[in-house]
Amino acid sequence: MMDKDIVDVRSLAVTAPNQAVVGQFDTLVDELYYYRPGVVDRLVELLEAFPEFPLAHVLVGYSLMTEGTLDAQPKARARLRRAEALPANRRERLHQEALRAWLDGDVLARAAAWERILLEWPHDLLAFRQCTGTLFWVGDKQYQAEVIAGQAGYWSSQIPGYGHFLSAKSFAMEEVGNYEVAERAARDALAIQEQDLWALHGLAHVLEMQGRTDEGIELLEDAARFLNDYNLFRGHLWWHLSLFKFTRGCFDQVLELFDREIYPKESTFYLDIQNGVSLLARLEFQGVNVGPERWERLAQASLASATQCTLWFTAMHHVMALVRSGRESAANATLKYLESAGKNCPQAALACELSRAAAAFCNDKPGEALERMLDLRQRHGELGASHAQQDLYDQIMVVAAQHLTDMTRVRQLLKARLSTRVQDVSSWKTFERHSRLVDGIEDGTAVRDALRWALVEPD
Repeated sequence: MMDKDIVDVRSLAVTAPNQAVVGQFDTLVDELYYYRPGVVDRLVELLEAFPEFPLAHVLVGYSLMTEGTLDAQPKARARLRRAEALPANRRERLHQEALRAWLDGDVLARAAAWERILLEWPHDLLAFRQCTGTLFWVGDKQYQAEVIAGQAGYWSSQIPGYGHFLSAKSFAMEEVGNYEVAERAARDALAIQEQDLWALHGLAHVLEMQGRTDEGIELLEDAARFLNDYNLFRGHLWWHLSLFKFTRGCFDQVLELFDREIYPKESTFYLDIQNGVSLLARLEFQGVNVGPERWERLAQASLASATQCTLWFTAMHHVMALVRSGRESAANATLKYLESAGKNCPQAALACELSRAAAAFCNDKPGEALERMLDLRQRHGELGASHAQQDLYDQIMVVAAQHLTDMTRVRQLLKARLSTRVQDVSSWKTFERHSRLVDGIEDGTAVRDALRWALVEPD
């Protein structure tokens, strides 16, 4: 029999065997959002000892779905069924509804379920972080920011988990261009926990978008002392450090980071694939010979996972790795998988078209690649990802236009790329000065230089 007086650390009623188990669960949720390693394994162990814990089953289901693979879905559905068979309160049933919608591919119903939870229980950290995180991957940054704004009045330093709210606020505000608020939230979160990777991530994005390259290098080189104590998300922070080094033209250091931290061995984790492919592509656009071995590592992972992918932003990266390693048949199989998935999923259909464009680019068909990407240019963001990650689209288009010697298009695309970093009068004035420099670009060397420009005062 369940005790109706059991509550979590934020005083929300929880259906669980006893208060001590909920305390363990609270600790695991805290560790999950601090990206500690092995959290899901410890959660499964908790459920083996105390299987009558519906919300814990749902969290395992959420974690499985976050992997972004087809083979994770039956495991997540099994967790949902176990949760559904147990007694649960209304909040917990709404969490089950969100997981069910996720499994059914209904992104609107998924967000609506979490939003209903937050309306009545604004301190539900699990609903808050799942809602904002998934909105990011469907490209709805404004909705993500609205969720943050709607919850802000309920959170304070007196509420356990406030740092997790602040780090989520930081990233959401950065992605809609509110850099001052984003930076303040990140630094406040880091004051609570100096090793908060999501807060470091939000701050790194602010520094990237504002062209504060030296500060970005200093921030992440200082974090290097503890990054590898955390789970696979750490690779994305190393990737951000590589972008700052890339801006400085330190390509040897970027390759060293790639081999040591970003993609040292084969990994099918979606962020590792995204980080690795986008970084090698950027380097090649700069004329750097990255060698076949690095592409081969990525291709081996893509062979194992490309037709399992359900986090659609990753799909184009898979196709690029496969084509760059000469595996046309595997790339074509991935495109067929995306085409089939796209019959019932608009995101998959868009991923298929962008992947076709990337395949054309990698097969030395810049005209086809550019045409395909320009046709979809205003929809690129629908696959989610940050401005920094989406920059790969822009770089492909710029380089394709350069290969076609269409310098008018090159200059237009370079200006459009820089315009995403404008957020106030000062940055607009800087952008105008950069635009005049872009108007003078006439050759490939100047294009490569411009692809590394940060939106700061031009030299």
